Amino acid sequence: MNCTVRRLTAAFLACVASAVSAGEPELVPRRLVPFQGQPVAEKLLTVSAEDEVSFVGGRRLKLDELVAWGAPAEPRAKIQLLLADGGLLPLEDDMMPVTEDDRLAAFSDTFGSVKLPLKRVAGVMLHSPIDPQQRDELASRILTPSTGEAAERQTENRDRLLLENGDELKGRLVGFTENGVAFEAEVGHLSVERERIVAVAFDPSLRGAPAAARRTLVGFADGSLVSATSIKFADGQAEMALGEGTLLSAVDAEPVFLQPLVGKVTYLSDMPPAGYRHVPYLATSWDYRLDANVRGTRLRAEGHLFAKGVGMHSASRLTWQLDKPYRRFEAELAIDDETENGGSVVFRIFSGSREIYKSAVVHGGDKPLPVSIDIRDTRQLSLVVDYADRADVLDHADWLNARLVP
Repeated sequence: MNCTVRRLTAAFLACVASAVSAGEPELVPRRLVPFQGQPVAEKLLTVSAEDEVSFVGGRRLKLDELVAWGAPAEPRAKIQLLLADGGLLPLEDDMMPVTEDDRLAAFSDTFGSVKLPLKRVAGVMLHSPIDPQQRDELASRILTPSTGEAAERQTENRDRLLLENGDELKGRLVGFTENGVAFEAEVGHLSVERERIVAVAFDPSLRGAPAAARRTLVGFADGSLVSATSIKFADGQAEMALGEGTLLSAVDAEPVFLQPLVGKVTYLSDMPPAGYRHVPYLATSWDYRLDANVRGTRLRAEGHLFAKGVGMHSASRLTWQLDKPYRRFEAELAIDDETENGGSVVFRIFSGSREIYKSAVVHGGDKPLPVSIDIRDTRQLSLVVDYADRADVLDHADWLNARLVP
């Protein structure tokens, strides 16, 4: 009898505890990379209006003392809103967005009903590919304006419908409908079914430049990624300002990623390089990429997304002239996941003509290799990617979060 009572009591207490915690998001430890010190797993507790970030273990940092906490999540929704600054908002799959004058209204799982200025929206993916590389390529196609003779002929009407059969329709988006879009093309007014449309790309000439303000990348579990001028988070509630009076709020949703774009460190990808040299192994030539891998898709390593970094291919050398003295260069070195464990390179760092770092051979699938190098006497910094095994096959090298520390 006593055993039965104890079991019933334990079950009752468990139900009470479950009821108390219902609706509260579970705090998950995520990798914190501080401006100073070693990376450590921490559970985010709050972000205050004064930009102070506190963690469950008692650690407190100013927001600009973070390199990054957590990592962006991969979006899974079929409909995704692509922002002009590269941000992303996954939407409810069964609810089409609506254009209202100069704004776009949509419904997000994380943020509920949202309204954004159209000049801050690059386009809408109506059938986002499941494969992340294909999804990134579609996003790049939306973000990149049309070029060539066809683009020169366009005047006011330069919206684009990207169709399932690979074709593009150019003209003016009249609006979204329940089953597709209404579109004014050269051939006249069209009603195009949703199933035929991969994405809608808005006229790039109408995009507004982002406000010059301190911004922080904030990511959520559904794959949402926004660039916020301010953020507050406590007790499962997040509030973010995107600028120009646009606010987003989330209830019962913990951020999974924070990365200040203007903080204590300076990212190499935010500085124009002074020179680049690439020596192809055979005939294929590769350019470098900033905040992307050499294929132009998002940086991925060990199953994680990275927002900042430099993509290079063997054999190549990328050089920066440093505008002021810096104390250290830091990064994590990896072969991008899109090679599916292929590729092998040697990473090298030069101060002027003097080599100051050389890695062992890094293979595809290896854990990212952290590097922290003294560069106090450096005025010209060069990153070099060299061949290793099997010539240059799949040598898609990433300098993840490549940064200068004052």
